[in-house]
Amino acid sequence: MTASFKLTTVFLFLVFTLCGQEVYTPKKINAKGEYTHSQTMTVFPEKIDSYQRKEVNAFDKKKTNIGVVYENQPNQTTVSIYVYPAGDGYEGRLRKEYQKSMQSIVSVSHNGVHATQFAVRHEGERFICNGFKAIIKDDKTKYNALTIYECGQWFLKVRITTTELDSTQIVSLEQKIYAQFDPTKLTEVNPLNEKADVYFSKTAFRDSILLGSAMGSAYKKIEWASENIKENERASGFPDLYLNFQVEALKAFMEFQHRFNFKRSDFTKQYLIELQMISDAGFLPEFVMEQFGMILIIPKDTPAKDEEYQKWKQNHKITIDLNQVFYVVSYGQRK
Repeated sequence: MTASFKLTTVFLFLVFTLCGQEVYTPKKINAKGEYTHSQTMTVFPEKIDSYQRKEVNAFDKKKTNIGVVYENQPNQTTVSIYVYPAGDGYEGRLRKEYQKSMQSIVSVSHNGVHATQFAVRHEGERFICNGFKAIIKDDKTKYNALTIYECGQWFLKVRITTTELDSTQIVSLEQKIYAQFDPTKLTEVNPLNEKADVYFSKTAFRDSILLGSAMGSAYKKIEWASENIKENERASGFPDLYLNFQVEALKAFMEFQHRFNFKRSDFTKQYLIELQMISDAGFLPEFVMEQFGMILIIPKDTPAKDEEYQKWKQNHKITIDLNQVFYVVSYGQRK
């Protein structure tokens, strides 16, 4: 079943740093009957209910990255399904891919996009997949949605646009789509290894306090994931999209400075001073949410303190950037 978490409405007028595959001119695949994605054995039938398959496109030479379009002309509805490689399950992977996809939509609109975004979850027979969904508001369609799931070493992206379907019909359509294209089946093909790897950046070696803080924070992330997230969910992706995961890791980052009296650079001093100031004020969750563009899973019992945080920020200068990473934790492919 597919369930959603707490909603967050945002304006997206952002320019993201896009890191991904090399540019490749899409090529149309001439397919008759069922088309099977050979790497995952995902089957794209000629029809899904009343939706006719219009085209199959490959975005790389080996046809590992494909997109398939279905249409229902009377309903003025288009459904696009993409299956493509995601690589290792490094933290931030899903968020970056979602941001990249949203930026593509923003770029086409020229004037930015107003969207409601939220986390989604799909539970299959063996695995669990997390994703993000954006419902985009515009004057041309009744419903315009983008959803991306991370599924082990694969991404599943679904785009739906319609000018005719009502909310009940949209729910029915989405149920049919995910019955045919279950994201957990992609995890089943290439599940991730539950053993985590940690890669430290050169910045982390600036001084002993920063390195120790980074190590403590990385260990906390691995520990939190193991204790709070089931293995069949971790097989789909590293669970960095949980707000509590990020908050507990920052607390561990600050803890190291109180245990050892090592020398620290001016950079580290300022970083820890600001982080501690945010924590002492009780705004770590709000700070994390802001830094990651609100693209996180928020616990239901989290109090709404964003207005208080914004007022507090007016009198407290914050320069640190959580997107400047000192390390990356990753789940690799199972062997």
